[in-house]
Amino acid sequence: MRILIFSSEFPPGPGGIGTHAYQLARYFSAQGHPVRVLSPQDYAAADEVSAFNSLQTFSIVNLSGGKNSIDKAVNRAKGLNHAIFDFKPDIVLVSGGRSIWLAASVLRGKRIPWVVVGHGTEFGTRFGIASIITRIACNRADAAVCVSDYTRARMISLGITKPRTVVIHNGADAHFFHPLPSDGVATFRKANGVEDQFVLLTVGNVSPRKGQELVIRALPEILKKHPNVVYWMAGLPAQRDELEALAVELGVLEQIRFWGRVSQETLLRLYNACDLFIMTSRQLRNGDFEGYGIAVIEAALCGKASLVSDNSGLAEAVQDGETGLHVPQGEVEPIAEAVKKLMSSPILRQTLADTAYTRAISEHTWEQVGDEYLRFFERLLKGD
Repeated sequence: MRILIFSSEFPPGPGGIGTHAYQLARYFSAQGHPVRVLSPQDYAAADEVSAFNSLQTFSIVNLSGGKNSIDKAVNRAKGLNHAIFDFKPDIVLVSGGRSIWLAASVLRGKRIPWVVVGHGTEFGTRFGIASIITRIACNRADAAVCVSDYTRARMISLGITKPRTVVIHNGADAHFFHPLPSDGVATFRKANGVEDQFVLLTVGNVSPRKGQELVIRALPEILKKHPNVVYWMAGLPAQRDELEALAVELGVLEQIRFWGRVSQETLLRLYNACDLFIMTSRQLRNGDFEGYGIAVIEAALCGKASLVSDNSGLAEAVQDGETGLHVPQGEVEPIAEAVKKLMSSPILRQTLADTAYTRAISEHTWEQVGDEYLRFFERLLKGD
């Protein structure tokens, strides 16, 4: 099966959509399927991109570049057209909103089955021209894979009902993310000045949707009972200035740290060094929402429980009371209360963490996820 992946982002730069596309490409290739990836590889230096691409077992066409959005779209459409004739795929997997728009135009009439990946962001906007284009584009696809039941419901509510649809949850790399030896973790914590601190960690772009602001707002209340708490944020710090100003206003600047974009090795250490993973994502006014949350599975593989917001795909990644806790979306006080509860209950926290690890390793590795995709592709190609 020749598989073409057309994505809006790809490593070595950060981003959940890129991670998803990369892990599937790697798995499909490992199973003997020829794979080609078409994607921009932004937020990384040219030499880093070149070094990364040279290590892969599948081909990557870097679609970065372009003077403006129209120029970029034309370049990507040309890249997709060329790959269709040169690579001759049996199936095309399309990931990312603008990529879906382009694919609907380029693949129309070509009789090549193509599958949309619904991460969540694509289906957030319910009004305006963007929602109309998304609805038309997705309804031209042969199938849609949604990363959560929540995302599928949002897709259907947008009027996308024609593609054959299945839910396949995201996974994480169990070969890379794992518990590290305790002495190494202790050394890392000491080197970063948190030897005796309780570390909260969020991984993801520091942005309004990821909700780091809510955790910072909760810190004053948490500190009243637990003065040893600190909050680490790893990811592109787009909102750093605003959140630093908020932390100064609340008197908690010394309790927060922006790590920025980190290497995979550092990310592994951050997961292991934290005491609780927290992702209080929220839906924005423009409709953008959290479709699932790969980071909570990565944290679970490192033996950490998670505190997440409800009414999103995160509620499917973390089972309330089993692998972590849910809090109402967008509310500060419940975040503070839940953190205090888990800080005061190390046995409960460890029980949740143990269950999270067991479930992640048994149900949410990329091998399991990739196998579900391949079985779905085979059924689609056979017309079953």
